[in-house]
Amino acid sequence: MPTNKLDVTIRTAVSALLVSTLLAGCSEHASDANTAPPETPAQAAPAIPDATPPAETLPAPESAPAAPVQPTPDAPPPTEPSVAPKPSAANEPSLDSMRLATPSAKLSVAADLRYQFDGVALPNQPVTLHLAAVPRVSGGKLSMTVRQVDGVQLAPGALTVQKANGPEVYRQQFSVTRGAHAPAELRVLVTMETSQGSAFGFFSVPFDSGTNAQKQDSVKQR
Repeated sequence: MPTNKLDVTIRTAVSALLVSTLLAGCSEHASDANTAPPETPAQAAPAIPDATPPAETLPAPESAPAAPVQPTPDAPPPTEPSVAPKPSAANEPSLDSMRLATPSAKLSVAADLRYQFDGVALPNQPVTLHLAAVPRVSGGKLSMTVRQVDGVQLAPGALTVQKANGPEVYRQQFSVTRGAHAPAELRVLVTMETSQGSAFGFFSVPFDSGTNAQKQDSVKQR
């Protein structure tokens, strides 16, 4: 073969080889471009700690307040209100031994008042005054009050009953301390409600109403 034809043949073969090599490289790059990258596993979300504390650390719930005690349905009705406690029968003088208090000229209450000191009312020495109101008719509220005056100390307060029945006796005791400049008598107010309205009356209780025996005993003790 002549030399020129051999050179052409070699050049043609080399060109074909180069073209084949270039086409093969392009095919690999296309294959790599079409191939998706492998998926990476998703990272697990970080665990959120439980906001609720353990049961043993929770504060104990406040105890519910106890229900108020209900009154017993069969409880007895309340007694009549009285400002002062009633004295015992053992310390009360008999009604016949008590003196009748002098009513005022304008007396309108239908009741009598009796009284008795358990000793002589000496200055600055306490003595017990027994009073007994006796209504002559039945009525409503009855009260008996010793008027406060300068120079006399009294205890306890007034007697009040919600319903007065005649001729029942309603008693009260007072501790009386007479001062050096006290008046000669006490004034007792008795009021009572009746079907005709409210009525009242003042009664006089002199301090020098002790018995002779009581006066003698007081003088001996001095």
